[in-house]
Amino acid sequence: MEQQALGRVLGRAFRSSQVRLVLFFLLTWLAIACLVVFLLLEGRRQAERGAEAEVSAISAILEARLSGAFQRVQAALEHLAITLPVDALEYAFVEHFRNGVVRELGFHARQFPEVDSFRILDAEGQLLYASRGRPDGGDFSDRSYFKAFDHGAGNGLFFSEVQTDRLTSRPALNVAVPVRTESGGLRAVIVAQLDLAYLSSWFESVGVGGNGVVSLRRAEDGSVILRRPFVAGLVNQPLTNNVLQSQLEGGARSGTLRMSAAVDGVERMYGFRRLGDYPLYVTAGRATVDYLAEWWHAAWLAGLVGLLLFLVMLLVLVRFLREVGQEAAAGWRVRESEARYRMLAENTRDVIWTVDIPTRCYTYVSPSISEMTGYSPAEVVGQPFDARLTPDSAARLAREIDLGLRRIAAGDRAGNVLVSEFDQICKDGTQISTEVVSSYLLDEDGVVRTILGIARNISERKAAEQALRESNRQLHARIEEIGRLQVALQELAVRDSLTGLYNRRYLDETLDREVSRARREGNPLSLVMIDIDYFKRVNDTYGHQVGDEVLRTLAATLSTDIRAEDVACRYGGEEFLILLPNMPLETAILRAEAWRAAVERLSIAHGNFELTFTISLGVSAYPDQGKTPDDLTRCADQALYQAKHEGRNRVSMHCD
Repeated sequence: MEQQALGRVLGRAFRSSQVRLVLFFLLTWLAIACLVVFLLLEGRRQAERGAEAEVSAISAILEARLSGAFQRVQAALEHLAITLPVDALEYAFVEHFRNGVVRELGFHARQFPEVDSFRILDAEGQLLYASRGRPDGGDFSDRSYFKAFDHGAGNGLFFSEVQTDRLTSRPALNVAVPVRTESGGLRAVIVAQLDLAYLSSWFESVGVGGNGVVSLRRAEDGSVILRRPFVAGLVNQPLTNNVLQSQLEGGARSGTLRMSAAVDGVERMYGFRRLGDYPLYVTAGRATVDYLAEWWHAAWLAGLVGLLLFLVMLLVLVRFLREVGQEAAAGWRVRESEARYRMLAENTRDVIWTVDIPTRCYTYVSPSISEMTGYSPAEVVGQPFDARLTPDSAARLAREIDLGLRRIAAGDRAGNVLVSEFDQICKDGTQISTEVVSSYLLDEDGVVRTILGIARNISERKAAEQALRESNRQLHARIEEIGRLQVALQELAVRDSLTGLYNRRYLDETLDREVSRARREGNPLSLVMIDIDYFKRVNDTYGHQVGDEVLRTLAATLSTDIRAEDVACRYGGEEFLILLPNMPLETAILRAEAWRAAVERLSIAHGNFELTFTISLGVSAYPDQGKTPDDLTRCADQALYQAKHEGRNRVSMHCD
């Protein structure tokens, strides 16, 4: 019975459209996920096969280039061993054969860009000849490429370890062949010094990725000859417990394998190849992280797409399941919504209203109209929309309604909602400001027939805004007044209160600046120092008020005859200084003479007679009389003293 009941429940559930849709969704997504996983695994295998083919091709290219280079070098060495005169290999005849042998070695060196130099050692390991530089009796008997032949080990090509050359102080790989006597003894050793920097450029030209490795190693122990990227501590270091080295020692001449490097722990796909019959092999490795970078990008993208697809399908499923339940509750929500909006309209302080566009009359007004204007809804409904507005606001509302209708008719949906401010008249005759948000409602035919509006009393806000604007206006006025006072204060700080000319403080600052400018731009600069003759006698005889009038008169005379760039200052007491930028000494003297003559013609009325006075002037100029502000001032003062000493009422120039 229980099994039958369970079967009936499952049967009803399976017959349900919702359950069938859920099962279809799950099966579809699982099928897509399985397909994506299969494609990603196949893409990874293809990336690994591509990396394997790439490193194999790179190692083959490098093997061909290096083998070809070594074959050419070997042929050159063997040719030299056969063709060089026997006597040329004896130390006693070196000077006799030097030019010819060095020329021959230089010829071969120029044929091989990978060879830095060719050298010839005698049977004692002494350097006899070199294609680059003079031997100067260098002893190379301790080098492995000499010891190998000195101990009688074969006549074939010998590759040394990477060594620092004694002549050039650069690392090099030496390739050597012996020259034997008829009895088999060692007569000489001919060495080709390979330029590792040039060979390294070959490694730089192949693309193995940012984490890839290319290396040239010895076949017997895997010691490093050349590696990119270069690691100084690995040079000449043998490999131990290395799978790749084990394959080479087992007789393999080429192949590929994937392993983690002992140096940096990076997993790479390696291709290796033996260099012909030479005891060397080359490797090229691409890091797994490099050749799988695109695959990982595709995997992340596929995972993201799969997740998005799952979410989209889940969203569609959830929306469908919701729609079934939403249809049942739609009627109840409509009724609840109507009740909620009715409650909002009847209890909010804002006034909600509707206007019939054809008649331009209110069709509904919320009860809050009584609190805002004193009118009841019954007094407003049926009235024209502008009946309770000021004339200006009524005219603006009519224009806005007409403009909104034209915009909607033209297809501009932005005109459906308008925000405006209008002045309304209350029942007690007072006037309030309101903010009105009006929306144009379309009927089923797409025709605008009703305006829905919300009106809010903003009289208090408007009053606050007006008060804020007035406060801002007063604040700006005060700030402007403070600015004017600051300007006036700054002017007073640099002006002499009696004469209105600049004071000594301003002169010191300006003189420093003008001297620096004259020095920088190479322009002339003159300084005139003025002193009133017998000024103390004027003060003592006529009083300080007359003395002050003399100072003001002199200041006014000077101010009317100076350029805009000139700076006239009261230096102290009856002394004045005038700074004349861009004016040479000769012109400054003429200007000073003009001021002297003008002052001589002046007269000041004092009681029943006219008071006259004269001035003495001292002139100095940059750079002839001084190159610093202090020097210019001192020279002008000395020139003024000279004018006083020579009788006053004159212009003088002091020269050291």
